[in-house]
Amino acid sequence: MRIGIIGLGYVGLTLAIAAADNGIDVYGVEVNQHIKDCLAQNKAHFFEPRLDSLIKRHNGKEFHCVEEFPKDLKFDAFIITVGTPLKKGEKTPNFEYIKSALRDTISKIYDGNQLIILRSTVSVGTTRKVVIPFLADLCHKPESEVRVAMCPERTVEGKAVEELTHLPQIVSGSNPEATEIAVDLFRHLTPYVITVDSLEEAELVKLYCNTYRDMTFALGNAFCMAAQTYGVDGMKAIKHANQGYARSNIALPGYVAGPCLEKDAYILINNMPECDSKDFIVAGRKFNESLEDLTLEWVKRKVGEPSEDKCIVLSGMAFKGQPETNDLRGSSSVYIAQKLHKLGYKLILHDFVALESEMKELGLGEVCSDIYEACRDASALLVLNNHKKYFDLQEDEVLTKSHNDFAILDTWGVCQNLYSIENVDIATLGNFMISR
Repeated sequence: MRIGIIGLGYVGLTLAIAAADNGIDVYGVEVNQHIKDCLAQNKAHFFEPRLDSLIKRHNGKEFHCVEEFPKDLKFDAFIITVGTPLKKGEKTPNFEYIKSALRDTISKIYDGNQLIILRSTVSVGTTRKVVIPFLADLCHKPESEVRVAMCPERTVEGKAVEELTHLPQIVSGSNPEATEIAVDLFRHLTPYVITVDSLEEAELVKLYCNTYRDMTFALGNAFCMAAQTYGVDGMKAIKHANQGYARSNIALPGYVAGPCLEKDAYILINNMPECDSKDFIVAGRKFNESLEDLTLEWVKRKVGEPSEDKCIVLSGMAFKGQPETNDLRGSSSVYIAQKLHKLGYKLILHDFVALESEMKELGLGEVCSDIYEACRDASALLVLNNHKKYFDLQEDEVLTKSHNDFAILDTWGVCQNLYSIENVDIATLGNFMISR
């Protein structure tokens, strides 16, 4: 089997390498020069366990990064994996990358016989109403004969290579032939393939998975904030509610963002008629977003107005810490930094995994690789994700360099070694609204 993949970002590259590792001949088209330069050096442009070693094994053999698909080769399927970000300044999805993939890449080689697989996250109806009509016009065939499948990606960053061969793969097809080819393809990766009834159901499955997680976290955050109105530590209340009680699995409070969760609820409601469900989904998303502004209020309360002699350290700029990633896309940490910077606060950025060059490109302040050095003369430390290295922070190292009036916001409650410090204001998301 030979496949072509359009877009070698987080989704496309992990899929391409997993497919190559399972005996499929893979050609990937990518326009981003940085991504191509990294692949020329046998490495990915992002951090993902095991991925670089697999790229080195298959690059130039089972996997090929090309400018365009070779016209002298026969392809069984083309897979579109490009991103679907929200439009700038809006809460509606931008499908221009998908349209560009169809117009600029697929159209050069498509003859109406290959299967086209959409793996990008889209609003319900996009595959049938946008992709199929375009392909039918391209090959001059009836829409019913065009082979299109919607097979959504559902891996988590930090475990993508493992999950691609273990997670159930959702498959739908525009006709029996499309479904058959898609099933055959994904059975090369995993024995667990779920065939759903329609393209629309497959689109919903992806959106449901991420929106469910988003709303689960929103409930945990809402419970946490509710506890604080009674003067109770919300994080502790949730932990005790879950402890030894199988019917309670309330999510711990924390920021909920990243390249998927920040947008998929909005993509889900994009084509949804007005209904109570729509309002409910939007409310959960907006509640998670509200934590960023609450964090700003904490900073204003503890640090005071911006000034040259007050510096704030923001550590944990990647959108999550476990599984660890260097991905800054859609990170609440970045949004918080942008808002603080706009207010005039002097910032130092730190992360254990994120690239210093990418953090510098944000233009939000100094970037420091050593968290202890970053705290030198700082007024506050904001620990914004839950990377495992925070458990090992040493109080003497933090305090010997910090400002006298030092405040710490340990959002996830992971800096356990710092909790014995006297005369230092330490808060978590569970108690940062409580008067201390």
